[in-house]
Amino acid sequence: MPPASPPPPPQTPSRTSPMASSQPLPTSPAALLAHLAGALSTRNWFLHPSLPHLPALLAPSLPHMLDAPLPVRLAAAAVRAAAPSRHLLGLSLPILFRLHSLSPPPLRPLFSRPFASLLTHLSRFALNPLILRLFAHMHLHSPPAPTGATYNALIRALCRRADLARALRYLSLMVRSGWHPDAYTFSSLILGYCRAHRATAARDLFDKMPLRGFRHDAVSYAAMIEGLCDMGRIDDALELFGEMEQPDIHTHALLVKGLCEAGRGEEGLRMLQRTKQFGWRPDTRAYAAVVDFLCREQRVVEAEEMLEEMSDRGLVPSVVTCTAVVNAYCKKGRMSDAVRVFEKMKLGWCKPNVWTYNALVWGFCKDRKVHSAMALLNRMRAHGVEPDIVTYNLLIRAQCVDGHIESAFRLLRLMEVDGLAADEYTYNALVDALCKDGKIDQACSLFDSLEDKGIKPNLVTFNSLIYGLCKDDQVDAAWSLLEKMVSAGFTPDTYTYSPFIENLCKMKGSKEGLSFIDKMLKESVKPTTVNYTIVIDKLFKERNYGLAKKIWGQMVSLGCDPDAVTYTTSMRAYCNEGRLIEAENVMGAMNKSAVTVDTIAYNTLMQGHASIGHTDSAVSILKHMENVASVPNQFTYTILLRHLLQRRLAEGVILNVAAVWKTTELTDIFELFEIMTKNNIVPNTNTYSAILEKFSEDGRSKEVTSLVSRMKDDNISLNEDIYTAVIIFLCKSKLYSYAWVLLRSMIGHGFAPQLMCYQHLLCGLISEGQANMAKVIFGNSRWEDYNPDEIVWKVIIDDLIRKGHSVSCQDMISRLEQMNCRPSNQTYAMLAEELSTRE
Repeated sequence: MPPASPPPPPQTPSRTSPMASSQPLPTSPAALLAHLAGALSTRNWFLHPSLPHLPALLAPSLPHMLDAPLPVRLAAAAVRAAAPSRHLLGLSLPILFRLHSLSPPPLRPLFSRPFASLLTHLSRFALNPLILRLFAHMHLHSPPAPTGATYNALIRALCRRADLARALRYLSLMVRSGWHPDAYTFSSLILGYCRAHRATAARDLFDKMPLRGFRHDAVSYAAMIEGLCDMGRIDDALELFGEMEQPDIHTHALLVKGLCEAGRGEEGLRMLQRTKQFGWRPDTRAYAAVVDFLCREQRVVEAEEMLEEMSDRGLVPSVVTCTAVVNAYCKKGRMSDAVRVFEKMKLGWCKPNVWTYNALVWGFCKDRKVHSAMALLNRMRAHGVEPDIVTYNLLIRAQCVDGHIESAFRLLRLMEVDGLAADEYTYNALVDALCKDGKIDQACSLFDSLEDKGIKPNLVTFNSLIYGLCKDDQVDAAWSLLEKMVSAGFTPDTYTYSPFIENLCKMKGSKEGLSFIDKMLKESVKPTTVNYTIVIDKLFKERNYGLAKKIWGQMVSLGCDPDAVTYTTSMRAYCNEGRLIEAENVMGAMNKSAVTVDTIAYNTLMQGHASIGHTDSAVSILKHMENVASVPNQFTYTILLRHLLQRRLAEGVILNVAAVWKTTELTDIFELFEIMTKNNIVPNTNTYSAILEKFSEDGRSKEVTSLVSRMKDDNISLNEDIYTAVIIFLCKSKLYSYAWVLLRSMIGHGFAPQLMCYQHLLCGLISEGQANMAKVIFGNSRWEDYNPDEIVWKVIIDDLIRKGHSVSCQDMISRLEQMNCRPSNQTYAMLAEELSTRE
């Protein structure tokens, strides 16, 4: 029974100002609902001065409720305010229960509309636990009692979740309560049987509907078709669809979705076109299914066109659908297109959520543009989206990969301040980075601290540390860690054993590596391609070709197919022996086995031909690389240039990579370009980028400036890598004015310079006594395009303060604050800590 009721509240709005209470009323729906819940918990709730004003604040669009009693208006407004959000709906449910229970009996039947509205929104979000609570309250504290529509909504919700047993119990209760099942009830049960994988029962119920007095309508067909699609029985769904006299748009949409989810997207697209030919407007579900299919098929341009079509037809694509397109562009490395879709979302399609931002963060990190990924951190918060553990883990890993381990640990501190607990993925990135950087003691210390932090190391954590210890020749310690790993319940995998095999081959030769593999086999541990490749590589280096072929055969017989590294290892061995026909046969075998021939493999074969003077063959390989979209790298051009240089050097003089770039003149570069052009290979941005980066590293100012000028003469645009390499080179050459001009040109062409460009430029100017110029540049830079914390970490702390230029830092911090680029409190603390150590 409901609790005893107080006197009814006033029936007309109070004239009391909402400011009459001690504090002004909040404005956000969540805060208003919390305020209402608090007011209802007070003893004299009906006298609370803010209550008459809350309906208008919660739901300004409810004028038709003005004549209703205040508790009913509050209930209706609470539901309207909570409607867009799962979380807010959860907050609103106890508020409605409280209002209903506090109201006198004559008012309680008036809650039928707010309850029905709440049920609709809960059903839309499939919040079954809340639907069950609402039904129970109505059943126990009626009026209003559950109606046939209430039962139908509950049964449909349960059937959608394949909770058929409970749906049937409520069907029984429905009949006992005097309500008769209708066609909608049967349709729900048909869907429930299908989702419970009881297709025969579903079809039996569908066939019996006419015998129960219910003709097959669009709703019952839709339920059966949706159920069959959910079970993957698309052909049965299409057959049933063919039986319909007048299929409606909803049925078409279900089939579009079913076909796309079953991988039959082309048929889904045709079904969508058919819908449009009937003059109907496909709904968001049909479009969403097609967009998802196109994204999975990497047809992202068509997917974006579908989004545009939705918008043109007056439909608003969901955040899930838009994020799928953003993510697909990110996977292709087309970040400018991903950002364009993201901006369209913000301008009117839908509000990006944390998954949208995480897709962009992942894309920028994959593209090695960590500064762009970091910039999203503050923009998220500015748009009301809080970064989650995935956001931070992506950024921490990216900082580690970029070599900025200290910044990764700084991010860890920020994450903890945000109330997010680091997990094993966070620490895996940090342990791995420390090991690869040779900081084994720090990695071991961090590993040992995990238990105190409540983190259990996983297989990846153990493998990273084992790799680091073996690389540092601490094999005994690695063995001890392996024993600890096994005792913790983890089974060693290929990545566990590879460092041991590699160390044995390196220190004791292939024989020991093979013995280790034999030991693995005796212990019923199957070696992998990676394990075998390490030993095969060592055998080739020992010129033991016969045994290498034998082990290769053993590897294949155990079901371990050679990968690109295995094939390239073999090619390199043959090329070193001048056995180029056999090396080319290996490449042919790669193609036949559908193993991607990568840049390293092409370079290996090119090196083989160049080493014996086969210029045409080497250039032919470069041409083939261009045709198959395998991007030549710096080593590709090093091989070709070394070949050209060797022809004019004394016999027996061998140039290493460093010597090649010290010896190469512009005439050699232009000769290479001429050879490429004769073979229909046009030097492009990637060509110039590879060569300019090497000249920049070697301090060849004349060559750098000449090549940049030639690029401009040939109308070849500078890319981000070229800009970065040349700017840093100019700074190292103390040509700061030219560096600043190029930096501005880079920004003018739409690039956000990496922070290392600013590091070199600002620190260089201050070191040369040009602090005022540094301040001017800092003050005129677009710092809003960066993360303020990262600016302070990398430009101010790591560069200026640690190089003795702390005097200039205060002005720079003040300038950031003036530009509304304030770093976090945690970064201010880091800054103060760093300054105190320099005093």
